[in-house]
Amino acid sequence: MSTSGEYPPVRQCFNQYCPSSFDLKVANFSDSTILLCGTCYELYKRRKCCYFCAQVYKDDEQNFLDGKKWVQCDNQRCGKWTHIDCEVSDIESQLQHKSFKYKCPWCRIEKDKKKKQSQPTKSLINQDQADQSDQDPEYVHSLTKKASLEEAIVQQNYEPWLKKNTFLEELLKKYGEFTQCINQEELQSDLVKMRTLLKK
Repeated sequence: MSTSGEYPPVRQCFNQYCPSSFDLKVANFSDSTILLCGTCYELYKRRKCCYFCAQVYKDDEQNFLDGKKWVQCDNQRCGKWTHIDCEVSDIESQLQHKSFKYKCPWCRIEKDKKKKQSQPTKSLINQDQADQSDQDPEYVHSLTKKASLEEAIVQQNYEPWLKKNTFLEELLKKYGEFTQCINQEELQSDLVKMRTLLKK
């Protein structure tokens, strides 16, 4: 008992349905920390809890003790449960449809991470185009096609020049190079030589 005559607050497991107050361990939840007993802590570490309120559960417990409505993730590799009331979106009505597939918050977060990692670099596309390309695969295809077409046009325009340049180089190799440091007479001589080479 404290000097003021009051008992210190009893520390208990964060799980409101767990009576344990022994061997409490600290766990991070959202922007705060919570205390959990050894058993509940292991469940929490395995994500056997509602993502939003951290209420842990065991698969063999009927209604997971709290009697609230839970929904299970339809991802076969996951199968985690979440309180329907805790979900940020109104999914209860959607659950009535057989085609609806529920994805828990952990799977949604993982999907977002993979999507961000797989996005190609868009340094040549402005932000408006990037936003559109995220939603429209055909738009990305049209940009790629346009870039290929522009490259082909450039190549078509410069190819004759490149061929001519290569042709002149071959002629120079065959018949000798022009004079590097020239006076008026040498310039005239080189001009005659160039005309002769281009006529061949």
